[in-house]
Amino acid sequence: MNTFAVDFETYYDKECSIKTLGALGYFSHPSFDAYMVSVVGTEGTNFVGHPKDFDWSKLNGQIVLSHNASFDETLFLYGVSQNWWGDCDPAEWHCTADLAAYCRLPRSLKGSTAKLFNLTVDKSTRDNMSGKRWEDMSPEFKEEVSEYALKDSELCLKLWDTLKDKWPQFERDISTINRKIVQTGIPIDSDLLAEQLVIINKALFEAEEAIPWIDEKPLLSRAAFDQQCRIMGIEPPPASLAESDEEAKKWIEANAKEHKWIQAVKDWRRINSIKKKLQSFDYATMPDGRYYGGCMYFGAHTGRFSGSGGNLNLQNLPRDEMFGVNLRHLICPPPDKKLIVVDLSQIEVRTLCWLAEDRKMLKEIEETDDIYEAFAIRFGMWDKNKGDLKKEDPSLRHSVKAMVLGCGYGAGASRFASMSNITEEEAQKQISLYRRKMKKVTSLWKYYTDSIAGSVDSGVCINTEGKTIPTKLTIELPSERTLDYGEVLPHDDNQYTAFIPRHGKAVQVRLWGGLMAENASQALARDIFSDMLLRVDKAGYKIIMHVHDELVVEEDADKAEESLAHIIKIMSTPPEWIPKIPIAAEGSIQTRYEK
Repeated sequence: MNTFAVDFETYYDKECSIKTLGALGYFSHPSFDAYMVSVVGTEGTNFVGHPKDFDWSKLNGQIVLSHNASFDETLFLYGVSQNWWGDCDPAEWHCTADLAAYCRLPRSLKGSTAKLFNLTVDKSTRDNMSGKRWEDMSPEFKEEVSEYALKDSELCLKLWDTLKDKWPQFERDISTINRKIVQTGIPIDSDLLAEQLVIINKALFEAEEAIPWIDEKPLLSRAAFDQQCRIMGIEPPPASLAESDEEAKKWIEANAKEHKWIQAVKDWRRINSIKKKLQSFDYATMPDGRYYGGCMYFGAHTGRFSGSGGNLNLQNLPRDEMFGVNLRHLICPPPDKKLIVVDLSQIEVRTLCWLAEDRKMLKEIEETDDIYEAFAIRFGMWDKNKGDLKKEDPSLRHSVKAMVLGCGYGAGASRFASMSNITEEEAQKQISLYRRKMKKVTSLWKYYTDSIAGSVDSGVCINTEGKTIPTKLTIELPSERTLDYGEVLPHDDNQYTAFIPRHGKAVQVRLWGGLMAENASQALARDIFSDMLLRVDKAGYKIIMHVHDELVVEEDADKAEESLAHIIKIMSTPPEWIPKIPIAAEGSIQTRYEK
């Protein structure tokens, strides 16, 4: 098969923008125009011009690439549906941005080619295209745009040729299925959306009414907010007003009773955030009643998916109603359909025990209907003869659950106390109990800690300039994927650091055994879930979204019960490459999405 790199150039401005409207909202906007495509092939194809002028039949049965295929492939398919240009049926369509992310490179073409080839890619041409139509461009600028587009396709093809052998078929399939899910779309209740916009606007108005200086609108400006605090005779808050910030909590508790506007400001910010999410749903929900947004393949160092950016992150929708609005309830199938929601039960707890080779614990997990009851028995906090822990002592079960989830990665007393809302003294007792009873896990932490030091001690050498050349640290997963930490560097007091990708940038982090255990556990959970994703799709089910370890399927109402049972069976069967791990799945049939 031949390989072709395809890159579209399109009109955009502030109103007609993919960031605001989503892909299909952007493509269907009256101002939208796809005025250029560049196609570069391995056997001499070198085309740049209007998409209508290209012979798309050349791509039939071939491999097609785009750097951000979620844009270019979706645009091509939309254009075919609108009879904008010729049809074709590629054998494969791959995303080199996903490939770059898998290989620990920046997702952007500019960033990945700079790091891989030491090339400088000038994106100023693209920036200067804003608000310009093809017919309005000067001949000189048209030539510049054509050269820019052709160069992008050439680099996309070069990136593929250099890295493709490092991208396993399993990962290519995950990238492809993720785009397919996004292109399927999520059904939205437009009537409820309109109602919730009215509710949130009212809540925003009421919050504003409680703020004396609302006309000055300093609500999102930290400097202005601090100034207002001083005017009113109180010290400004610490660095953040975030819910999770302990210092912020103390500041609010100390001042909110006397100054009612403090809570109003906090509420206003949360309400405004919810409003932006509702507006994102509103802007990007198409006339067919579906929202075409999704998540990003390999969005984290561990390989886990992440939100695709913007104001609406489907990976992090609030679970509960807030200010009269339930964002999850907007996801609602047509009357003759149901939602099937299935997730992997306690998957990270299971993967951690598997990585720690705690076979006894894995057997105990497999033999119980309640994983936290199994842990309660091991901790000596429950006797199986007492009956069902969940029913008999839900408070104890909650405490055990917090221990299992909070202590598995080596959290200290202060952090665990904050996470669990208990005293540091009680936190330390629970940590000590966990570590006594879960020696295989603590041994895993030590193994990873020793690996960090050992990789440096055994592999550092000195170059001709007298500088150390650090080694690279990796964790090999059962899926044969490698969790790569890149260069490990010695730090102060026997500490070590490494650079890992976050949001397209290399971020320096402190390495320690608990962190690596967490990374490995999450990475393995991701690979297991991805295997489920592919198998459920292969079984013919219409997956409309996935959130962490949860799949959401749209199904005919009369088939829902049977399909639920089948999907649970699929997701309760371990992948072939890790057959002994005790996997469990649970699910429900829903008329509106909820957790």
